[in-house]
Amino acid sequence: MKNSATNKTVRIIGLLFLLLACITLTADAQTTQYRHPATGLIFPDSVEGIIRGEVTDYEGKNPGLGISVAYDRPGITVTVYLYTLGLRSISGDLASPILKEHFNQVIQDIYKVEEMGYYKDVKNLGQGTTFLKQDNTGPKALFASLSYVQSGTERLSKLYLLGHKNHFVKIRFTYDKTVQTQSEGKLTAFLNEMANMIERNL
Repeated sequence: MKNSATNKTVRIIGLLFLLLACITLTADAQTTQYRHPATGLIFPDSVEGIIRGEVTDYEGKNPGLGISVAYDRPGITVTVYLYTLGLRSISGDLASPILKEHFNQVIQDIYKVEEMGYYKDVKNLGQGTTFLKQDNTGPKALFASLSYVQSGTERLSKLYLLGHKNHFVKIRFTYDKTVQTQSEGKLTAFLNEMANMIERNL
């Protein structure tokens, strides 16, 4: 009887350790951040309830196209792109001809998607330069605001482009117009987080 009780206690302790290990592994899996090797930028698992999804590597098959980091939640789609286009030097100065020319090309690419039939009624609502942080400090970016219809849903898209460590950093934050009120607060939080990531990595 004594041996039976001892064995039962050992089994219970073993199960508790196994359960604890599973909980620890699950927690680790949920808090695995992505670090971009070339720039050192570290992307969190989520920002203001917008969950990080896939990291797609285009560089292997298409050198210069870099990677993309996806974030999303219902009604909101965010993608951050880091790439070089094969250029050795990419300035962080927003007046840089390379940065300005590429920004114009990025906007034209959205119209090309419209020509392909994926978007309808694309409108450029305005563009210029802006600080990423709400308090108008820190990194600045070229900025454009666009609207279009996708699969019958009217969407608003905010586009940001800047240079960091000889890489283009492109941020595309898109949301359904029906969730505009809640999305604008999340956009502010996301841009603040991006600014902090860049500032920590200067």
